Amino acid sequence: MRRVLAIVDRDGAYASRLAAYFNDRETTGLKATAFTDLETYRKYRKNVMVEILLISEELAAKAHGMTEGAKIILLSEDGFVTGGENRPFHAPAVFKYMPADRLGREIMNLYADDDTHVIQRVSSGDCEILGIYSPANRCGKTTLALTLGLVRAERGRTLLISLEEYAGVFRSIVRDPVTDFSDVVYCYLQNSWSWSRLKGTVHSFGPLDFIPPVRCAEDVSLLPSEDMTALLRRIAEESGYATVIIDFGSFGRRAVELLDLCGRIFLPVPEDPAAELKVESFYEYLEKIGRNELKDRIVKCRLPWEAENAQAAARGLISAYESGALREFAERLH
Repeated sequence: MRRVLAIVDRDGAYASRLAAYFNDRETTGLKATAFTDLETYRKYRKNVMVEILLISEELAAKAHGMTEGAKIILLSEDGFVTGGENRPFHAPAVFKYMPADRLGREIMNLYADDDTHVIQRVSSGDCEILGIYSPANRCGKTTLALTLGLVRAERGRTLLISLEEYAGVFRSIVRDPVTDFSDVVYCYLQNSWSWSRLKGTVHSFGPLDFIPPVRCAEDVSLLPSEDMTALLRRIAEESGYATVIIDFGSFGRRAVELLDLCGRIFLPVPEDPAAELKVESFYEYLEKIGRNELKDRIVKCRLPWEAENAQAAARGLISAYESGALREFAERLH
C-alpha cells in the first residue's frame, strides 16, 4: 500500500503550495497530497497508508477516527507550539507560516523522534560519490564543491556534505543553522541514526541540498576514520540522492582513508610552486602507504580565477555560482 504525507487545511492554496514544495524537493521522502475538508480526506485514506498527517488544529479537533497509524503533526496559526497537552490528540505542532524548508526540517525532526514511525528507504547502488580534496590551502575547494553541486543538482538530486572545521561561506548561505553535520555525528554516535534524522539537517542552496559544517571544530574528530567512512557510505546508500559530493576541506591526511568512497576526486591546485610541491608530496605519500591506485581517480584541476566574482561568492550569493568561467569549468567535469 502506498505511503503518503497528507496535508489537511481549509486554506486550499496554502495546502496545495506546501504539497507541491514537498514533492518538488522530495523533502520528506513521501508523496504529499493536499485536502481542504475531512470528508475527502476520509475517503482517500481508505486506499493508502498515511505515514504523516499534517493537519490544522481546527480540523484536527473533528478528525477522530481518521488518524490511525499516522504520525499527527498540527499546523498552528498562533506560533505557540511548545507542548501538546492541550492540543488535539496531544500532538506536537509546528507554526504553519514558517519558511517551507524550515517547516520540512521541523516535521522530519518530530517524525524521527517518534520511535513508532520509521521511514525505510530502499538502499541504492546508483548514487555517485564525488570528492573535493587538495593538500594545498586556499585553492577553491569549497567554491568548486558548491559550483559542481549546483551543476549536478540540475541533472538529478544532489547532496553536498562539507567536512570543513569552520563554516566559512556556509555561514553566509545560512546564518546560525539550527542543524548541521554535528547533529549527524551525534546521532551516529548515539546509535539513533535514521534517514528521517538526516532530512532534518539538510538545507538548500537553490536546487542543491547541503549539510552545513560542524558548529564545533572538534566534532569532526569525534568519529574514527572507519566510522566516518561507514556514515558517509550509509548516507549515499539510503538518502536517495543521485550524487553525493564530499568537500573534505582541511581534513588533512585523515581524508586519504575516506577517498576510497569516491568514484572520482577533484583536486584543485593553484598556480603556486609551493602548492605543486604539496601535491607531489601527497602523491608520494599515497605510494608509501600502498594507495597508489587512488591516483587513477584523481582529476587535477587548475580553477579559473574570477576576481570580479570572489566577493559575491564569499557572501554566498547564488548568482556568483550560476555563471562565469568556473561554472563553465564545472559543467565540463563529467
